[in-house]
Amino acid sequence: MEPYSTISVVIPYYNEAGFLPQTLRTILDQTRRPDQLVLIDNGSSDGTEDLCRALLEGCAIPEILFLRESRPGKIFALEAAGPWVTGEFVAFADADIQYPPRYLETAERLFRTAPPGTAAVMALYLHGAAGEMPGLLYRLVMPLLSRIFPTKCLTGGGGQVFRTATFRKAGGFSAATWNYVLLDHEIMHRMFKLGKSRYHPDFWCLHTNRRGSRRSVRWNLWERFLYLYMPPAFLDWYFYRFLGPRLAKRRMTQLSLREQSWNRKVGMPG
Repeated sequence: MEPYSTISVVIPYYNEAGFLPQTLRTILDQTRRPDQLVLIDNGSSDGTEDLCRALLEGCAIPEILFLRESRPGKIFALEAAGPWVTGEFVAFADADIQYPPRYLETAERLFRTAPPGTAAVMALYLHGAAGEMPGLLYRLVMPLLSRIFPTKCLTGGGGQVFRTATFRKAGGFSAATWNYVLLDHEIMHRMFKLGKSRYHPDFWCLHTNRRGSRRSVRWNLWERFLYLYMPPAFLDWYFYRFLGPRLAKRRMTQLSLREQSWNRKVGMPG
């Protein structure tokens, strides 16, 4: 019988009173609840923490930490949360994503049945019902693409679950290493040096369509094309000598992730 594992869930947030409580409800509804929940406030002024405390009071999660990081920027929040993680696996979640009831159960199963050297399991980002045709096709195609591009990140940071020991060995989230958008891709570049990732049609989450424009956080087609087809041996050059300086010139630092002028204030996906 497999030894019991432990899972930490980390959620950084900034002014997410309209979204984070709904996300937390999906965490509370998990068939396999986390052993540790780490919530880190990155300078909110809308009462998000109070709402979360009220919602989580008396819940069955063994350990809940409410942390605060005053330095503005998601990377600083993630960096500050890292040392507090105690789980064998760590799931990084976003404040505006819904996680299906078997999300953590599936992540644990995928790790337990994965080939040796698997460092991460990656949830597919869906923008509609998983059982409808667009969602079904996406769930079938993306795992196949992951085999074609085995050293590339094909999902967002809110769907990444890591083996904690490997994550720490890779250096974790670090503003000194990477202070731009695409944090999810850069951390996976370092994780791929130590292990593999795994995608599966049954491992997915629902992402809200709240961003009216992605211009301030999105790389261009040329940069994405190079990323997909760049040999692994040249990815250090790609991120730190090529992409990083280009993003800096366009002022696409990780503070761009903090801007909410684009926020449509739509509800969570159903």
